[in-house]
Amino acid sequence: MTARLTKYLILTFGYWMLNFFFSFSQPNEVDSLKQLLQNASHDTARLRLYVSLSDVCNEEEILSFTIPALQLADKLLKQEKATKGGALKNKILSLLSLALNNIGIFYRQTGKLDSAMNYYKESMKIRSESGDKRGIVESLNNIGDIYSQQGNFPMTLEYYLKGLKILEENGIRSGLSASYHNIGYVYLQQNDFDKALEYLNKSLKNNENKMERGFCFTNIGNIYNEKKDAVNAMKYFQQALKDFEEINYKRGIASAVTNMGAVYYNLLHDKEKGDEYYTRAMNLWEAVGDLSNLSKTLINLSAVYYDKNEKNKAMEYALRAMELAKQTGFPENIKRAAQELSILYKAEKKYKEALEMRELFIQMRDSIFNAETQKSTFKQQTKYDYEKQQALSETGYQKELAVAEEEKKRQNFLTYSIAAGLLLVIAFAVFILNRLRITRKQKQIIEQQKQIVDQKNKLITYSINYAKRIQDSILPSKEELAKCFSEHFIFFLPKEIVSGDFYWLSNQSGKTILAIADCTGHGVPGAFMSMIGNTLLNEIVNEKNIYQPAEILNLLNVGIVKALHQESRSQDDGMDISVCLFEKNKITFAGANHSMYVIKDAVLQEVKGDIYSIGSAFGKKDFSFSQKELSLYEKSTIYFSTDGLPDQLGGKRGKKFLSKNLQKLLLSVSDLEIKEQEEKIKNAFNEWRGSYAQLDDILLAGIKI
Repeated sequence: MTARLTKYLILTFGYWMLNFFFSFSQPNEVDSLKQLLQNASHDTARLRLYVSLSDVCNEEEILSFTIPALQLADKLLKQEKATKGGALKNKILSLLSLALNNIGIFYRQTGKLDSAMNYYKESMKIRSESGDKRGIVESLNNIGDIYSQQGNFPMTLEYYLKGLKILEENGIRSGLSASYHNIGYVYLQQNDFDKALEYLNKSLKNNENKMERGFCFTNIGNIYNEKKDAVNAMKYFQQALKDFEEINYKRGIASAVTNMGAVYYNLLHDKEKGDEYYTRAMNLWEAVGDLSNLSKTLINLSAVYYDKNEKNKAMEYALRAMELAKQTGFPENIKRAAQELSILYKAEKKYKEALEMRELFIQMRDSIFNAETQKSTFKQQTKYDYEKQQALSETGYQKELAVAEEEKKRQNFLTYSIAAGLLLVIAFAVFILNRLRITRKQKQIIEQQKQIVDQKNKLITYSINYAKRIQDSILPSKEELAKCFSEHFIFFLPKEIVSGDFYWLSNQSGKTILAIADCTGHGVPGAFMSMIGNTLLNEIVNEKNIYQPAEILNLLNVGIVKALHQESRSQDDGMDISVCLFEKNKITFAGANHSMYVIKDAVLQEVKGDIYSIGSAFGKKDFSFSQKELSLYEKSTIYFSTDGLPDQLGGKRGKKFLSKNLQKLLLSVSDLEIKEQEEKIKNAFNEWRGSYAQLDDILLAGIKI
């Protein structure tokens, strides 16, 4: 359960959910402003007081002060226009933009993101017309926050970088820390931890603002949480909690408590502490009315109670989390709630509801985190870096022109002074300068091409890593394997990031079916074949209820031939596979170019399958697979292996390991405890391979009866 929860507890609470504008001021400040408002006689003074109150009041009161502020500002602007005055116009516009901005804050906090976006943009329009640079940056950051909450990270980064550019170009230092933090958080959401730390550390540098520091500590802690570094994660979350408590910032306190709960539960595996901190966080989020973060915390609590086998409470929290997630419209929350509900429904055998939640999870996941999003995010950063570099280059270019002009004068003087002899020197110098210029240009082109190649490699590697997460998710979990085989191991070592080898499990109607497969190729081509094989096995066994191994292989072969159109094309891909049915006191085995090894009382029996593979050239032959039945004996061990380990080069002469050496190895470890067997086999493989490259995917399974 812990491993499952860890995968989707991603960066739980960020900077955009903890903004500067929600009140942590003292009640007497609000009361004092209200008293001044009652006594104010001039409209301009009343307008200023309305806006000030909307800055420091509780979010429940924001509209009660901002709506009168808008009406009063409209009245004053009409008066200024009618009298052709204008002396107060800029001041009124400034207050009007603040009121619009505060209404945007109210709607964002209550989950009405479209309304919030409209008010933020109206506020920025007024600030742009009046040239209010600081106000424009604030509006850009607020709009970026909305896009972040909607899961649109490229647009988030675009607006944050626009704000940072204005601050840097105008030498405004007061907002730099917040801008650096915002950008760092976007990279954190994209799992680019190095880039995130770069910006977060910039934000922390010389920053004495406890709220901003608390946000930085929180997100740096999140990075270490993702890296499974419990000590550093807890250290930064505790620093964040200390800063937030010193200023009594309740939202920050709730965030720190939530993240500490995640460390206790996910990294330290302390269910009770995790429950304690998540429950405390839930109460804090309810108290401040933050529905989005309340939804996240309810999902966390649902996972905890599922792990504690309190499934009714787990379902209660998950349903409430989904209701809040849909209410606020935050895709990340909907994704996580759908994931949790899919698991809970599956546990209750409500497969229709589980499938609906799984489909919703995939829809939300793909909308948030895909290669195009990563590409767009990189494009925004590159655009910012390029424009900044261009400004620096232009300054350097002007200096170079001035130097060149002086050099030209000096050379003219020397030319007139030393006529004939210097002509040769000048010609030679021109030649050398021209070669240097060409060399410099060639070097720049090579460097630019290298950057392009490096970036493409980075994007490709990211896509393959993301494909690995998808492939890993379809493999049977440790819990599923443990339910079927109390003593077992799976030695699974892909040659590249994704694998052409895979293992598959089904347990229903008292029948357990295990498949060990080796698809044509490895890496991405092999992974595609493994996905096809996994899908066909699910269809044959789980949907058509076919349990006999030979029949499964026959139907699998038909499915592969049909999927790859091998009946009409010269296409030679397929797979070698073992399929084994485990029943009470017997096993039934069928193999496509695979064998099974059974060891009992230090005697190894090789049970060979048929010589043909699935698909490939066999796809055009008229042949049916056979199967063999064996009795199950206590203290016997069964092994299945693909050809990756026997074919591995190594040893002193760089030869193959071979099947006979694999059989000797299995015999030598068969009397050991199952986990010790796995360690011995891994050590033997690594020792044999030595400095030789891994040639193929490795998959070896052992089951002790």
